[in-house]
Amino acid sequence: MVIKKFNYYRFLTFIGIVIFIIVITIKLISSYKYKKTYDYKLSTIGYSKEEINFIKEKYNNNQIDKILNIEYDKDIVELLKEKYFLIKNLDKYLEYKKKNKTKSYKDIIAIINTEANVDWMENEKQTDTSLKHLMLVNRLYGLEKSFEVEDIIDVPSKYAYNGVKISNSILDKIIDMINDASNEGYTFVLSDGYRSYEEQEKIYDNYKKAYGQRQADINVARPGHSEYETGISFNIVPYNKIYNSPKESNEYKWLYDNAYKYGFIFRYQEDKKELTGFEEFTWRLRYVGSEASNLIKSENICFEEYYAYFINKE
Repeated sequence: MVIKKFNYYRFLTFIGIVIFIIVITIKLISSYKYKKTYDYKLSTIGYSKEEINFIKEKYNNNQIDKILNIEYDKDIVELLKEKYFLIKNLDKYLEYKKKNKTKSYKDIIAIINTEANVDWMENEKQTDTSLKHLMLVNRLYGLEKSFEVEDIIDVPSKYAYNGVKISNSILDKIIDMINDASNEGYTFVLSDGYRSYEEQEKIYDNYKKAYGQRQADINVARPGHSEYETGISFNIVPYNKIYNSPKESNEYKWLYDNAYKYGFIFRYQEDKKELTGFEEFTWRLRYVGSEASNLIKSENICFEEYYAYFINKE
């Protein structure tokens, strides 16, 4: 019997080939898996490592998939960094930016989120009244003519001029605020409150007859689009006082510092008129609840911005 001598060279060659195949296989598998990752996919369309890490940290898979469907654009990265960025509006942000190159990213986010760029007269939407004190009523979102507030009551004469009505759901909060202000030396009364659809219609029509429809639409809400019709929006003024510069008055400063504590916000402010669609109303307040009023106050946003990001986000 002939015993063959063990060939170490062949054995080592075989082992080397096997190891080589294993290494190549591992590399191919790793490469395949890597090409399935968002790191690879995002990098292939131009995103840097820093940008990729930011996107992966802040956005979920579905949101990243949407980003991948759009060609790399430096504007996308800047928009993604904005606090109130909404992925559903990405295409709209980019389209608006192309037409408004001087607008800041922050302003673009706010305008698109609040639909301030939409022609409200031709794109009217229905207010979701089920949201109650968080319903949105503005130039774009309107109430049906049949909408009624069931708990409207007269505001006691101590707290309002004659004939002012309001939703009973917020009367106690108004009274608490006025009483607390009185304890600090400031006397407030409500000068305007709830209006029915018919009352708002009459006001609008009279203004239109006097100044024309264009001026009416600038200065007066159309019927169905006035927050007065909700019963939770009102005008509160210093009793028996008129100021040339009301925002410099101590009464205004007290309200500005304290109204949010009772769940109220200043509805129409000068720096937000592009978003609200209305000029500033110095003494106009609206009830949104303490959680929303605290956030709106601290973030310095208007109700349209709050609604877009915290209620109608999806």
